[in-house]
Amino acid sequence: MKHVIIGAGPAGLNAAATLRQVDSGGVVTLLSGEATPPYAKMVLPYLLAGLMEEKNLYLPVPEGVNFRIGSKVTRINIKRQTIETDKGETVEYDKLLIATGGVPERPDIPGSDYPFVLTIRDLPDVQRIQKLVKRKKGHAVIAGAGPVSMETGDALHRLGMKITLVVTSNRLFSTMLDIEAAAVVEDHLRRQGVDILKGEDIVRIGSRGKVTLKSGAALNSNLVIFGKGVNPCVAFLADSGIAIRRGIAVNDRMETNISGIFAAGDAVETKDLIVGDQRVNALWPAAVEQGRIAALNMAGIEAYYEGSLSRNILRVFGLSIFVAGQGRADGPEVKVSSGSGFYHKMVLDRGVLNGFIFIGEVRHEGLYRDILQRQTDVGSFADSLLKGTFAYPRFQRRAMRI
Repeated sequence: MKHVIIGAGPAGLNAAATLRQVDSGGVVTLLSGEATPPYAKMVLPYLLAGLMEEKNLYLPVPEGVNFRIGSKVTRINIKRQTIETDKGETVEYDKLLIATGGVPERPDIPGSDYPFVLTIRDLPDVQRIQKLVKRKKGHAVIAGAGPVSMETGDALHRLGMKITLVVTSNRLFSTMLDIEAAAVVEDHLRRQGVDILKGEDIVRIGSRGKVTLKSGAALNSNLVIFGKGVNPCVAFLADSGIAIRRGIAVNDRMETNISGIFAAGDAVETKDLIVGDQRVNALWPAAVEQGRIAALNMAGIEAYYEGSLSRNILRVFGLSIFVAGQGRADGPEVKVSSGSGFYHKMVLDRGVLNGFIFIGEVRHEGLYRDILQRQTDVGSFADSLLKGTFAYPRFQRRAMRI
């Protein structure tokens, strides 16, 4: 059996490792479009900040896997069951896994192609930023205020740069924070010296770093970073016949509409356990599990993926942010506790935890994730959860009684 995997991120690597375990006689080929060995993209901000060495970034390729570096896939021929790469290679497959991850959004505006204008998704991005910062620190203008933008801003702030966040919406991290939570985060960042411009967009960048905003205001910069979002990397599938909606459409076996072709990771839409619809929840643990499920089915072993839930946990500028599910929602079953520098919110539906926002001290992260994923009725201990005083032992004892 010829197993081919496109993409050497967490989904692709875990799929390769699983296939080596369950199909020892099969041939596993792993294709990576990048010019480096596999690495952990989620820790790139730590590398940028100088909190880790580059050598510790890399991930091992499973033993016995035919790993091809710098082989970017340009086309899939589903009739011939072949893959074409930008090197002119043709690779045959019996079973195929698409695990190409995401690509950052980069607006088409004047000046967006200058060498000091970057996205931050891949190792070369960080390496270019490091070279620019080494020459001159100065002022970094960052478009967007989601996790990537804030983590990048934190890293550059640690390196001594002045930071300005340019935010299109009316608040930071608008996809997962409500107005009150965002206000706590904004206040903290401003006290750290970060400028936040809301309701703005970058419309032009000059050759010397002048950034012009939608309002007509201008900023002088040494570095401009677009961190406004990531889209599934699926452009090469345009004429393949593989169904794509928000991401690649798959069933609960991680198989696409084309028999024998599977998909996993940040390029895929799967069931959201809280909302119930199909969404792209681009998360490392979800990608790992999806890669495992896909690999088992590629090897003829039935396995099913239940779904994932949207969540993020990060620590930026010394502040912890932990959000999941429908934390932005409002209604009669919303519990809030707030004060100086912290904001705790839980959204319930007839006693069942549907989402939460925790700004400030975060404890028992795994417990809250498990309760949310299991759709547990927390009505009798919701106040303890809100305060952060409800721990695993109490939850386990309660689960045993049920």
